[in-house]
Amino acid sequence: MASSIEVFVRTILLILLAAFLSLTACAPPPRPPEPTDIVWPMPPEPPRIRYVQSIYAEDDIGRVYSFKEKLFGKDYVDTLERPYGVFVRNNKIFVTDIVMKNVLIFDLTTKRLSFAGGEGAIQMPSAAISDVAGNIYVADAGSSKIAVYDAQGVYKTAFPLQDSKPVALVINDALGRIYVIDRSMHRVIVLALDGRQLFEFGAKGDQNGLFNIPLSIALDRKGNVYVLDNGNFRVQIFDADGKFISKFGEVGDGPGFFANPKGIAVDSEGHIYITDAAFSNFQIFNQEGKLLMYVGSLGNARGQMHLPGGITVDENDRIYVSDQLNKRIEVFQYLKAQ
Repeated sequence: MASSIEVFVRTILLILLAAFLSLTACAPPPRPPEPTDIVWPMPPEPPRIRYVQSIYAEDDIGRVYSFKEKLFGKDYVDTLERPYGVFVRNNKIFVTDIVMKNVLIFDLTTKRLSFAGGEGAIQMPSAAISDVAGNIYVADAGSSKIAVYDAQGVYKTAFPLQDSKPVALVINDALGRIYVIDRSMHRVIVLALDGRQLFEFGAKGDQNGLFNIPLSIALDRKGNVYVLDNGNFRVQIFDADGKFISKFGEVGDGPGFFANPKGIAVDSEGHIYITDAAFSNFQIFNQEGKLLMYVGSLGNARGQMHLPGGITVDENDRIYVSDQLNKRIEVFQYLKAQ
C-alpha cells in the first residue's frame, strides 16, 4: 500500500498537471509576427505606404495575461464583430462596433481594452472621437443624439439632435467645435463642446455646398472641413465656418473614381484618403483631387479588405482602416519622402 506521503505527492502532482493543462487551454496561442515587407507601390518604386498590423482583439495590442486569466480566461468579450468607425488619439484607438453596439477603446500604452457605451442607451454607434481632455463623443445614428462619456468611459450626458441621423463627427480643438454629419437631413451640424448648436450648413442637392447622403468628415491641420458626399460621389472642402472652397470626384468603376465611398481622412501633408466598399481599398488623392495611389484589394490576407468603412490618420501619419467583414482594424504607415 502506498504511504500517506506518496498519496499526498501524487495528489499534488495531479493538481499541478490539471493546472498546467488548464493554463495551456485558456491562454491564447502566441501571435505570429506581422510581415514587414508589404508595401505600396510595388518595387522598384520607392514605398510610400507600409502595412503594419491587423487588430482583431485585445491580444493584438500586446495584452499580457495575469496568472488567473491564464487559468480561467477573460470575463469579457474582446474581439471585434462589425467595426465601422475608427478614430485614434493619444495612443488610443476608438472603434465603434455596430453589432456589439458599443465603443471599444484599445489603449496602446497600457495594452488594455476598455469600453464606452454600456450606459446611455446607444442604439447604433457610427463614430466616436475624443477631445483634449479625453472626453468621448459618440454619434448614435439610431437615436438622434451625440452621447458623451468621460475619459474612463463613464456616461456623462447626451446632445439630442431632433430628426437627425448623426453618422460621423470630428472635433476642432482650437475652436471648440464638433462637426456632425447628419445623413437624414444632408447637412453638417456644428456644436460647441457643451452641446449648443452654433450653426449648420448644407442641404439636399448636387450643387456646391449641398449634399446627397454625406457619410464621413475630416479636418486638415488648417481647420478646413472635408465632407464625403457619398450620393454625389465626391468630396467637398469647406473652411471652418462652412464656406465652400472646392470639390472633386465622380462616379466610376476604376481607380480615381468613386463607387461606394465610406470614409475620409487627411494626413499631415494634406493627402486625402477615401475608403471605398465597392473597390475594397482606400485611394489617396492630392488637394486638387488627383489620384496618387490606391491600397488594398478584396480578400482577408494582410493588406486586403472586405467592405472597408471608417478611416483615420493619427498624428504620426499612421492609417487605421475599419475592415468590417474581416472583423478587424488594419494599420498602415504613410512613409514620407526623404
